[in-house]
Order: sequence, then C-alpha cells, then structure tokens
Amino acid sequence: MERAFILFRTKLGWMGLVGSEKGIERIYLPEDSRDGLRQKIGKEFPDSREGAPFLEPAGEEILEYFEGRRTRFGMRLDLSSATPFQRKAYQRMLAIPFGRVHTYRWLAEKIGNPRALRAVGNANGKNRWPLVVPCHRIVGSDGRLTGFSAPGGLDLKAELLRLEGIPVEKGKVKFNSEFGIKG
Repeated sequence: MERAFILFRTKLGWMGLVGSEKGIERIYLPEDSRDGLRQKIGKEFPDSREGAPFLEPAGEEILEYFEGRRTRFGMRLDLSSATPFQRKAYQRMLAIPFGRVHTYRWLAEKIGNPRALRAVGNANGKNRWPLVVPCHRIVGSDGRLTGFSAPGGLDLKAELLRLEGIPVEKGKVKFNSEFGIKG
C-alpha cells in the first residue's frame, strides 16, 4: 500500500498528514516552516511521496476544526503502530467530546488501570494522531497543563483548549461541570 503525505497551512502554522488508503498514520501539529516539516516527514517516512487525493478530506477536517466549524473528526486512523495499551488509552480519549477536559487519573481509571498514571502520560507523549486523538484534553489533577511535547508545547495546548471554549489562565484549566471533571 502506497504511503503519502500532504502539507497544509492552518491559522497556527503548517501541518502535515501521513497515511495510506488504510488510514492516517501520523498527524503533525502546526510548525512555522513548511520546508522544515517536509524534511521531518521525509526522515520519519522516507518511503512516502508528497500529494495524495485520499488524504485531502482529512486535511479539510482539520482546517474546519481550526476555523471553528468542526467539533468531531470522521477520518480513518491507522493505529497499527500503537501498542495494545496505547490503543486502549487512545480509544478512550477519542470519546472525550469537544470542549471537555479530563485528568490523567480519570483516563487511567477509565481504561481499568488506576495506577497507570505514568503509562497514560507516556501514551499521550507518543500519540501520533494529535487533535483527532485529543491528548490536549488531558490535564493534571489540579487542572494544570502538562505533558505536551509537540512543537509549540504547552502554549499550543492552551491555544487548542481555548479554541474549544475552555478557559485557560496561567497554565491551568478551571474545572467545573461545563468543562470537565476533577479526578
């Protein structure tokens, strides 16, 4: 199956998608440099070619998200590179609705392993499908934004949460019944 990628510009910078007819294998969050992103994709996926009509609908979904016109994604993901534990965590994160946040502890409990806080954090850090698998909606028990290693770091995480209507001040989300639960 042929692997390809596309690059597209959002209001926060250049993004990329890599995938095949099987689904999206990787989503690259906004970066400043189109050429730098192209090089990064080339290093990680040297067998991929640029341009593929089958990826364009997924790119459109992401653009609609950034324009405030999409709250759910319908693109098919290829999760075959994830471990069984990661897939379990990602499946649970996929159920977190737009405009809601939950804690690492909540996620660990929901996947049946309440002591797996560090493993949940590691799964988030290895998430190859950010935005769609919404790891940005997972925060610390006190509402603090933590663990976002993507380009832009915690500032990007705060921006994504604000885009979803979640107030973030001084690196923290204020929990309430409208935005999430404390757990």
